[in-house]
Amino acid sequence: MADAMRAMLDELMGKERNVPLDQRKGTDMRFNDPEVCKYALAGLCPYGLFKNTKSDLGVCKYTVHDDDVQWDVVKENWDKLSVKEKDRYGYERELMTLLNQLCRDMNRKIERQKERAIIESSARPLNVEDKARLDAIKSQEVDAMHRSQAMADAGDVDGSMVCAQQAETYKKQHDTLHTQLTAPERVMTVCEVCGVFINSTDNDQRRQVRKMTEDHLTGKQYLGWKAIRDEQTRLQEQLANQRLPPPPSRPSEEARPSHRDREREPRRERDRERLHSSRDRHRSRHTSDREPENGRRSSSHSHTERSPSRKRSRSHEQKREREQLFDGEGRSSRH
Repeated sequence: MADAMRAMLDELMGKERNVPLDQRKGTDMRFNDPEVCKYALAGLCPYGLFKNTKSDLGVCKYTVHDDDVQWDVVKENWDKLSVKEKDRYGYERELMTLLNQLCRDMNRKIERQKERAIIESSARPLNVEDKARLDAIKSQEVDAMHRSQAMADAGDVDGSMVCAQQAETYKKQHDTLHTQLTAPERVMTVCEVCGVFINSTDNDQRRQVRKMTEDHLTGKQYLGWKAIRDEQTRLQEQLANQRLPPPPSRPSEEARPSHRDREREPRRERDRERLHSSRDRHRSRHTSDREPENGRRSSSHSHTERSPSRKRSRSHEQKREREQLFDGEGRSSRH
């Protein structure tokens, strides 16, 4: 009893209620203090939803929650932060990781519960006595149908209709008895939100199915898991919007060369000049190699072209020399 009263006073007045004001460590609590629940700040602490139920998640690793006297101030300071600042702390992503794990575990549990519900809600097998009773009623139905057909062939229309009605009565009796004998002991369904079985075991409860459904929808487990799934959906949409791709850059920014491109441009220009100069040197070397051969060819060709003219000039000179020689001899003889 004393421990309970002490805990109540700690919750209402704080753990330092008996410490003098000048000796207290601090009265202002901040949202980034290690004992403050980051799940509750981000939107929901699931550890307090299922106390005293089969889905109890245990104790939260944080000690200060929304039932603390200073929680309103702490939550208000957190809400004042921008989306970018909140994302830097990472509390919402931490909560998202926890909720994803809880929902995956619950979904696996729901699948196992559905398999169990199918097995337990299946029809019961017939024993030998029940099958004999159904076969007897079925034979009476077949006999009534045969009598009805025979009377119709004989022209007894009224008798045929009476036998047909008897056959219909036997058929209804057979179907009703078969349903009663094969009906499962209980019909079980599984809640898609919290995985709880919803079943009916007798006629009185079957008549109260609607009331049972309403009770389930207002139960602690259903409301708790619905809050978890709703918070998971909200965080998924919020974090997806924060991870949208950036808008495309403007054409002027794309056409503007970057600093690295400006540094590379002189190098490219020098490389092009070196390439052109190397090509020119290669071409000049190739041309110089071909010039002696071309010179030899041209000299030989010119020599062949000039040789006849030189021969003609020499023969002409020799002829003139002979004429001058003859003229000199003739003049001397005449004297």
